[in-house]
Amino acid sequence: MSAGPRTVRWAGQPREMNVANQNADYGIANELAPELGVTRWVDPSGQPLDGFDLLSAPGRYKLLFCFQHACPGCHSSGFPTLQRIVQALHGTDVLSIAVVHTVFEDFEHNTFEAMLEDQRRYALPVPFGHDAGQDQSGSELMRRFGNGGTPWFILIDPNGVVVFNDFRLDADRLVTFLRNATRDPAPAVPPGTFTWRDVLKQVRDGNPPPPRRVERSAAEWRERLTPEQFRVTRERGTERAHSSDMCGLFEPGEYQCVCCGTPLFEASTKFGSKSGWPSFTQAVAPGVVAHLADDSHGMRRVEVACNVCDAHPGARVPRRARAHWAALLHQRRGAGEGCSSCLRHHGRAAPSRPAPRSA
Repeated sequence: MSAGPRTVRWAGQPREMNVANQNADYGIANELAPELGVTRWVDPSGQPLDGFDLLSAPGRYKLLFCFQHACPGCHSSGFPTLQRIVQALHGTDVLSIAVVHTVFEDFEHNTFEAMLEDQRRYALPVPFGHDAGQDQSGSELMRRFGNGGTPWFILIDPNGVVVFNDFRLDADRLVTFLRNATRDPAPAVPPGTFTWRDVLKQVRDGNPPPPRRVERSAAEWRERLTPEQFRVTRERGTERAHSSDMCGLFEPGEYQCVCCGTPLFEASTKFGSKSGWPSFTQAVAPGVVAHLADDSHGMRRVEVACNVCDAHPGARVPRRARAHWAALLHQRRGAGEGCSSCLRHHGRAAPSRPAPRSA
């Protein structure tokens, strides 16, 4: 049962999480999971459950199964899929599961009592929630997560990011992935590391204030920049991939905004992403880089911008920032010396040294 189209999706979903062919018209893949908005819960025995919060449950990953009592597909494919997942992973700490009765139609049949009937029928050791919205206005969870209808599966990763949402889920592939996750513990994140979750929080909630502001007219920027630099930084242009020697440059130093000179990235955070553009894992300091939603080309991406002058140096995908060489200056450091002259890396050969491995 479909609840209507939704046309914006996030780019850059991690390949390993693609456990089925996702429907691009619905959902919020690669966005932070919002609060569920479900207020009426029962425990596995059908008793009232107060204050349940799946996002705070102990499992590293969270799985939401959304259904309606009067939905044939929920019973023919949705619940059987969920049963296979529960049977395979019950008792592990890798996954927490909740079932939500997301009602958006046929309210006289999709009642709280009907949900309890289904809970008894399937006897799953997971909590059930009933969500028909305030005064039967329709499911609040569906509104927040952009569900396309029922049955609907939502998988949330340890960072609280939605990594899968669709009508159908490949149970075998999901179980295999999660079993591998139990054998490969999540790598420790050094304190202060700016994560993909942090990026999405800035996109949603706004960026921190910049250390300073530099503002000039378009005519003034044209005078200061080359035509290619102006096109990329001020008109949000895109350069051809693998067109710059800077992709293979791994000398010590820092990378500055070509427009205002603000240090944006340290060379120590640069790595060989094979994307065709210089890539970095961290900015030099909070507030120098802004993260903005980019809804162009039929998908939602994260644009990286200089927070001081609004220059457009690139885009960000999970676990890295991708920058255009035309937007950057590389400030070289000599041994035992401070900063030396700025070096524009177009037309210079890159040093022949191996790229550092990403963490």
